[in-house]
Amino acid sequence: MKYLYDLIKENPGFFAWIFGIVNVLWGCFLYFNNKRHDRELRALQHSLDLDLERRKKVFELKVSQYERYVGMIDEFGRKYQTELIIRMKPIFEQYMSAMLAANNEHSKNAAIATFSTQVMTLMNETSSEYMKLKAESKSLKLTASDSLIKIFNELETLVQRSMNSAHDFITQLPMLIMSNNEHEMARLQNILNEQGQNIQTKSSDLENQMRLELKEI
Repeated sequence: MKYLYDLIKENPGFFAWIFGIVNVLWGCFLYFNNKRHDRELRALQHSLDLDLERRKKVFELKVSQYERYVGMIDEFGRKYQTELIIRMKPIFEQYMSAMLAANNEHSKNAAIATFSTQVMTLMNETSSEYMKLKAESKSLKLTASDSLIKIFNELETLVQRSMNSAHDFITQLPMLIMSNNEHEMARLQNILNEQGQNIQTKSSDLENQMRLELKEI
């Protein structure tokens, strides 16, 4: 320490210049370090803002998709479970009137053919709506979790079974009416009602899972 003190004492100007240079360099270091720190903070803030904006857009997109799908499920159930029998009533009435008025095999066959065509048209409409529903769920499955995909598949299975039961009911109904088989009609109707309740329950499960996944965005 004494040697260093004597050295500084003998060359005060030189060491004053050295200390000045060191102070300038230190000041430059602090300045540029603060600048770098500010740039990093701005970059981090920008990254956070972008991530927040991305999450917001993803959230809004998924909300829109989920709402559309749930609305399609509700509309499908309303049309082809609640309104199906109502829509079939005039077709049945026309068929029964034609069969009662038929006085030969040709007339009966014509009545059956007309009835079959009208029923097929209605069922094709049902299938078309169902395919739209499957296409929408397929799109949602691309970004869905395994839990959500599982519910989608279960719901699609329930809807398909309900459609099959409705088709069986409709095709059997003319003969059931003609034979006045109220017991079988009630049994088939109960099957449709039970399947409809199962679809509603699974739809609720789907909505709850959708809410959970939206919270995780």
